[in-house]
Amino acid sequence: MDCLRCAYCNICPIYRIEGWESVSPRGKIQLLDKKLSNRLVKDFYKCTVCGLCEVVCQSKLELTRIWEENRAKLVKSKKYMPAHKKIADAVLLYGNPYAAEQEARVLLNSPSNVLYFAGCMANFKVKNIAECTVKVLKLLGLEFKVAGKSEVCCGSTMLRTGFIDVAEKLFLKNVKNWQKMNVEKIITSCPGCYRTIKSNYPKIAEKKKIDFNFEVVHITQFLERELKKLDLKLGTVTYHDPCHLGRHSKVYEEPRNILKKIGYKIIEMERNRDFSICCGAGGGLRAQFPEISEKITLERILEAESTGAETLVTSCPFCVYQFSKVSRLKVRDVVEEVYSSMREVELKI
Repeated sequence: MDCLRCAYCNICPIYRIEGWESVSPRGKIQLLDKKLSNRLVKDFYKCTVCGLCEVVCQSKLELTRIWEENRAKLVKSKKYMPAHKKIADAVLLYGNPYAAEQEARVLLNSPSNVLYFAGCMANFKVKNIAECTVKVLKLLGLEFKVAGKSEVCCGSTMLRTGFIDVAEKLFLKNVKNWQKMNVEKIITSCPGCYRTIKSNYPKIAEKKKIDFNFEVVHITQFLERELKKLDLKLGTVTYHDPCHLGRHSKVYEEPRNILKKIGYKIIEMERNRDFSICCGAGGGLRAQFPEISEKITLERILEAESTGAETLVTSCPFCVYQFSKVSRLKVRDVVEEVYSSMREVELKI
């Protein structure tokens, strides 16, 4: 594995906090295929799998794939983190990582072949995002359905933490259900769901010799096309690029274009788009290492506050949940802003 000794590991948010070579991208490369002590196993999991290291890697290594594949090897050899195993057990037993009752999920029956897949975070933790999405889609006149309790976790967290077998079981449950519901197009709220269903599911389908013919779009991609410009002047926001939607899926301009359409001026943070730093919640980090996760979150919040913007907007339920715990700024999802704006226009008419 050709990894140059360079200064670029300093961009890693974990390395900036911990300072140990073993948690840096270069350090983890050196640990590959070696027998690891318990401490070094733990260090290997100190990573949000955000992909920032891959953007700056001079050796052009596919680092995100490397981290995920090696976590899968660790899990196979029973070297996993307790918090990650707890999540894996919960999704198998309950269909979601929070051990919540599935009846709490949004349900909407319709003959449409368009499915809104809200995801676990928007269904159970930041419900306003799922509720606003349903209302916006209805206001735009879209016929769609929501699976309710038959929707199970997409498996994104399982893929990022190495529990491949669990992710594949969730894949089979979801795909079987979508086929039964005659789904052709899937709209997601969560970037983790979007990346998993659009990029990971086709690979699992190919491995299992299952047809996968679903069109997958993130809600911001749909709204950029369908939302008309609103005659509002709403002040200033700064926008945070979620890792799964931005770096991993290259969806950068759609959320920004939506914010401009509804009347916001965007003040960019110093680190944006490819170089945006993680909210701190990804890759199972928040579950196993909450203290590190919070320090990354605070770093990003300080950067957002330094812009002087009135609101921090993102397009990810995980980011909204993470930022809302510590931010002094108002934290909102793009869809929440769209719904508020559409209601304001509707009230003026």
